[in-house]
Amino acid sequence: MTSFTCEATVLFCDIRNFTVLFENADPCKAVEFANVVLAVLGNQVELNGGTVDRFTGDGFLAHFGVHNATGNHSEAACQSVLDMRNKLSEINANRYLNMELVVNTGIGMHTGEVAIGQITTGNVTQTTILGDTVNTASRIEGLTKYFSVDALVSEASWMKVKEQFKFQKMPLKKVKGKEQMVQSYWLLPTNRK
Repeated sequence: MTSFTCEATVLFCDIRNFTVLFENADPCKAVEFANVVLAVLGNQVELNGGTVDRFTGDGFLAHFGVHNATGNHSEAACQSVLDMRNKLSEINANRYLNMELVVNTGIGMHTGEVAIGQITTGNVTQTTILGDTVNTASRIEGLTKYFSVDALVSEASWMKVKEQFKFQKMPLKKVKGKEQMVQSYWLLPTNRK
């Protein structure tokens, strides 16, 4: 496969306090959790035309616009976040009834150019996305902890969807690896405009 570039929207989803949830548990419980929670949330990405690039143990990396270039990939990503919130509410209702800790997520989104290519070792070949857009989406996901919110989008993503969804502008913040301050927007937990 030859590598190529395209504009895409990248989404990082992280399960908060994953270590605490499984600190003293059978490791198989973490796999069961991944199938109950991460797979359900990742399915919302796929239902909105996105691709789950990889699971990271306590979250996943997804992208929109790489394999399906039609439509507004930033809009599809935001709709995924709203759908993930709804599914997480259902999951947490069941966890609460079973006297289990509820699950919180942090989601970061950024839109920009990505490179799509293959990384190969002796036995494994993986197709993935790389580039500054991916790194920035990860940093924005990290800001959700700082601002105590569940989903933030970059200004580049916000510019493409500001008429379709409701947002709260957040203060500028310096993030690791970036010279410029980063502007982010909280995707509000309300319906679309």
